[in-house]
Amino acid sequence: MRDVSYAYRLGKPVLHSVNLTIESGEVLMILGRSGAGKTTLLKLAAGLLKPQSGSVIYEDGRLEGKVSQSIAYVPQKIGVVENLTVLENALLGALGKLPFLTQVVGSFPKELVARAVEVCEILGLGEHIHAKARELSGGQRQRVAIARGLVQGAKLVLADEFVSQLDPLTSLEVLELTRELKKQGIGFAITTHDVHFVPKFGDKVAVIKEGRLVLHSNVSDMSVEEVLNVI
Repeated sequence: MRDVSYAYRLGKPVLHSVNLTIESGEVLMILGRSGAGKTTLLKLAAGLLKPQSGSVIYEDGRLEGKVSQSIAYVPQKIGVVENLTVLENALLGALGKLPFLTQVVGSFPKELVARAVEVCEILGLGEHIHAKARELSGGQRQRVAIARGLVQGAKLVLADEFVSQLDPLTSLEVLELTRELKKQGIGFAITTHDVHFVPKFGDKVAVIKEGRLVLHSNVSDMSVEEVLNVI
């Protein structure tokens, strides 16, 4: 993101001249008070919003306002389809790659189904692939959202308040997944209110305050207390 600014209403910018980089295979933890602009930042990075000024660039091309199959956005309300199974929810991530007729008919290529099963197994959902989403725990639903992104072919996962609705133990279990997935070169940008997750799971930390990026640093260079002081 290069000098990115955004406003929902003219004259009332939510983000001001943000410069931010997310590398492959790293976890960026984004902190800030409610209303600071964290969700807007992720939507811009996902191509769901187009900046009023500045540029959003993915790999070698401009992204602004364009959704890329290589980027998965996981909103705070993760949006799994209650009446579909785990496997079916995971396969939804591949719809953008399939011909329209295939989508209508609802049949998926065997190799894609095999990939979805493999992803579910990697994420600890192997025993639940035929369970309905409504039968899952909160942590399992988060895993389904990740599975959908990986089946989509995402190299970058943008997760908004990733574990805010989970209990502490389940939060740790879900965040542990990022350690394994980043070994495959998958990058994560995760917004959170819990600064204590930063040193345990983050490679870099960013702080948004009143729409401005006031900190962007390697986690190893900052203490929890220093990050709290900036927020």
